[in-house]
Amino acid sequence: MDTIMQIETLDAQLIEAMKTSNVAVLDSLLHEGVIFTNHAGHLVTKGDDLETHRSGNLQIFSLETGAQFIQDYGDVAVVSVVVDISGSFSGHTFAGIHRYTRVWKKNEAGSWQVIAAHESQVIS
Repeated sequence: MDTIMQIETLDAQLIEAMKTSNVAVLDSLLHEGVIFTNHAGHLVTKGDDLETHRSGNLQIFSLETGAQFIQDYGDVAVVSVVVDISGSFSGHTFAGIHRYTRVWKKNEAGSWQVIAAHESQVIS
């Protein structure tokens, strides 16, 4: 399987894990040192993200993807994807269209993990 297909598959697994708050899958796909900048410009660690899912503080009602672009750089791949998402965070509902950029890196064992991610609200 070529890199683009591998990343498409892994990114789909990541999105499904986000939808279902599957902490075990998220833990395996996110690098320990992942840097995530959310839509408000705040940095979120892997531990923060996993705890948000584990605690039930985040509930995703719907998450649909579109306009995905993947660029292969050898042992690094970059994904840009538009996400239409709705849910609840800390008891407050949200909905909107966002663009996520994720950087996947192949580790020494040959597995891919997200090492950086950024989320921006799409304003039309």
